[in-house]
Amino acid sequence: MNISNERWIRDVVVEILGEEPATISDGENLFEAGLDSVGLLRLVNRLRRGGLQVSFGDLAREPTLAAWDRLVGSEKAADDGAEPASGHAADAPDEGEANSEPTQLGVMQHAYWVGRSAGQRLGGVAAHLYAEFDHPPTATDPAIDANRLKAALERVLERHETLRTRITSDGRQEVLAKLSAALAVHDMRGHSQADVQDHLSRMRDAFSHQALDIDNGEVMSVALTLLPDGATRLHLDVDMIAADAVSYRILLADFAALYGSPSLNLPPLGLNYRDYLAGTRSGHAKRVHQAAEAWRERLPTLPGAPILPEVIEATSRDATPRVARRHLWLAPGQKQQLTEIARRNGVTVAMTVATVLSEVVGHWSTTDHFLLNVPMFDRAANHPDIDRIVGDFSSSVMLEVDLRQPLTFVDRVRALQARMHADAAHASHTGLDVLRDLGRQRGETVLAPVVFTSALGLGELFAPDVTAVVGRPVWVISQGPQVLLDAQVTEFEDGLLVNWDTREDALAPGVVDAMFTAFEQVLHKVIDEPAAWNRPIRISTANAQRRRSGDRDVRIVDAAGCDRPDHVAGRLLFAGEDEQGRRPWGRADESGGVRLLGDDDDRVDVHGIPVWPVEVEDAIRSDGRIGEVAVVRHDESLVAVVAFEPSTEADTRMTGKAFRAQLARRIPSHLLPSRIIVVDRLPRNADGGANSDALDRLIWAKSERSDHVAPRTDLERVLAGAWEEILGLENIGVNEEFIALGGDSLLAARVVSRLREELDTNAVTLRALFRSPTIAELADQLRKDGDPARLDEVASIVLEIRAMSDDEVASHLGETASDTSSRKTGTAA
Repeated sequence: MNISNERWIRDVVVEILGEEPATISDGENLFEAGLDSVGLLRLVNRLRRGGLQVSFGDLAREPTLAAWDRLVGSEKAADDGAEPASGHAADAPDEGEANSEPTQLGVMQHAYWVGRSAGQRLGGVAAHLYAEFDHPPTATDPAIDANRLKAALERVLERHETLRTRITSDGRQEVLAKLSAALAVHDMRGHSQADVQDHLSRMRDAFSHQALDIDNGEVMSVALTLLPDGATRLHLDVDMIAADAVSYRILLADFAALYGSPSLNLPPLGLNYRDYLAGTRSGHAKRVHQAAEAWRERLPTLPGAPILPEVIEATSRDATPRVARRHLWLAPGQKQQLTEIARRNGVTVAMTVATVLSEVVGHWSTTDHFLLNVPMFDRAANHPDIDRIVGDFSSSVMLEVDLRQPLTFVDRVRALQARMHADAAHASHTGLDVLRDLGRQRGETVLAPVVFTSALGLGELFAPDVTAVVGRPVWVISQGPQVLLDAQVTEFEDGLLVNWDTREDALAPGVVDAMFTAFEQVLHKVIDEPAAWNRPIRISTANAQRRRSGDRDVRIVDAAGCDRPDHVAGRLLFAGEDEQGRRPWGRADESGGVRLLGDDDDRVDVHGIPVWPVEVEDAIRSDGRIGEVAVVRHDESLVAVVAFEPSTEADTRMTGKAFRAQLARRIPSHLLPSRIIVVDRLPRNADGGANSDALDRLIWAKSERSDHVAPRTDLERVLAGAWEEILGLENIGVNEEFIALGGDSLLAARVVSRLREELDTNAVTLRALFRSPTIAELADQLRKDGDPARLDEVASIVLEIRAMSDDEVASHLGETASDTSSRKTGTAA
């Protein structure tokens, strides 16, 4: 194939758009013609498979056929050559080849695995997608045959190795040669309607929030309920560590085909997921380096996550996190209206919906400059079977949303789309990489818990061939770790389905309902009122007229004078007072009460987020052990002085750093004081209030003293040695936090793997490291969980080995082998 052939490029574009060739002119803006980001990614991959290494950004900058013809023929495109991602047919494994050696996880797989650990904020959640399908009664009873269902599942497991993959304790994946399909069948045909509904409710609740046993290869859970009238309900749960949203469609299509035709032999796959990952790791180094540099240049100005109203107490509970779903379906006619108006304005439907989401999130966020987490589905490999294998091919882009300047809606969408195209051009440095870079720069974990997922361009969520076999979908929900809100848009029943999956327990009461209502209103407005595109979006605030501070009516407004919603900080505007001049800050709750925060002199900006001492005090008080707390502004940061309740069992040796590390697992990072000082009691004035002068002197005195504590035991020295080598640091103190030292989840996994091997113990886990993030805490935890005497003995041996040269280690190993051989043969060495 000659990839420079202009006709071939046109044919590919026409195929993706589903248009007639004659309807697309050379100079037409293809985004206006209906091309979206998913379609553009497909085009990039088709071009790369033909040998041309162009990027998403190359094509997005000037989206016309004429420009792409020039790009294809240009010297730049020809010289930009990188080796196509491996996975070519020549590299494919032999049919049935098994690989018992564990391999590395993909980028998102690793994030999902780490996120299962409850020892971190918004963690303890398995990333999975659960769906229920109802099949109506048929001539046969039941509608779905359990034996035939299990046989089809067995063949799907055999075909797709990721569905029989276990995740090892050190965070690698191992393909199991054989794994039997587990199918639970619940026969409710002889039960009352009440019993049936109770059973179905319990099944939905259990499946929606479960964590599959991925340690033992359980990445898919399937159950079948036989209903009294001959109908069936199929329950299907898949862990995203094994299959992304596109792969979910593939495995369903394969299952439906094999169930419908049991004798069918699907074409063999010449590529597996392991080889795909190996190929992407050995891909174009130049492109990856350029992408990383582009993002690192932006780090100083990049914002963090939107600051939504969270419930601090909820994040500290040990109960299973709860995700709830809200949905909105746009009928085919509404979808067509939205598509046409988006095209007329030169934007995509996906970016239109993303902008509506951004406006709503910004209205409920303390900051109007934030990152939106946008997943990408990019199967970048030069292999004909790449679109037929199951795995996690997703990555993400950290999309910068800037609402600081008032813009019309159409200008807002265009700006966000331009930013998305520019950022996607550097997607080789993934969104997770960007978050890790930000975390290292700031010395804290940086999250992006608001997600926008567009599956537009991928076709129907559940294809007709699938629903004909398994039935109509009646319930779908997904959840993921470290996510507050995941908004998804996909094609469903010829219309558009928008889902919101939210951490209901982590957000303030009423917030999600109010946000989703506003989202519906704004989306319908931009569909039904073309003139709305030429005005800024205005979101009305419920309850704004019934707020009171003391005996006075008050409004809480943003910089533009618009009312703030409940739980979001703004300036107080009292009834009857002039709007000019300095105004204190506050926030309202759902009852209409107002919490005073302070004025501008009290405020500290933490990475662009306004924070007041009283907010930090409230967050710290959520720890039941705290008796007294005062937060003071000190050198443009906030320092907390705390005293524990005498009646609590708080460790009397608890340092400020150790307590801060515990808080970091429970409260948002912007509410973490830069330092915490632990005292027996707070200094007080005669009137009982905190003595600010005495607090200032205490903070200055503590600042002048070094709190560095060197490792004191062999175990602490072993831990410190591993941290220092992997973090690239020296002289780490036992009270310094892993994240504050520049650690992240990838480095944490390396530390865990290293220490498990050196100390010969399974007690070292990611959960343990996140829950005990200092050397002193981790050492104490390991001694509690294991045999302290054995740990001390092993640690001593490790230190001896570390002190040896390579030659000494080799010599020692040789002597040991010789001694062993002599004992076996009964001869002297």
